[in-house]
Amino acid sequence: MEFNTLIPELSVKDIQKSKIFYLDVLGFQLNYERIEDQFAFISLNDAQMMIEQCNGHWQTGELEYPYGRGINFQIEIDNIEVLLQKLKEHNILLFRDLMINSYSEFTQKEFIVQDPDGYLLRFCQSY
Repeated sequence: MEFNTLIPELSVKDIQKSKIFYLDVLGFQLNYERIEDQFAFISLNDAQMMIEQCNGHWQTGELEYPYGRGINFQIEIDNIEVLLQKLKEHNILLFRDLMINSYSEFTQKEFIVQDPDGYLLRFCQSY
């Protein structure tokens, strides 16, 4: 496995709840985990991230919901409609509904959802 040059690591309140959300709902793959450290390395297509239950090692201040204020993670996927349907089946509300945005040379369908800890995930599909 090759590692991206930037891989965010998210502190989460409940690793099991986060794993269910990322793996079962969003379709991420579990690449490896350290169960004793409550840590998981996950990926979806070329997007890679780490999730680790809060342990104080990386904490620069008090964590309050929603975590990750001021940041959102864009993740490009092949079929945005399939993921939207899966979220609907799990009764997960979107933070921002599906929209179409045009950038200088391409157009994307995208929406934003919050994970269990409030991190914003912006899924997009270029066309």
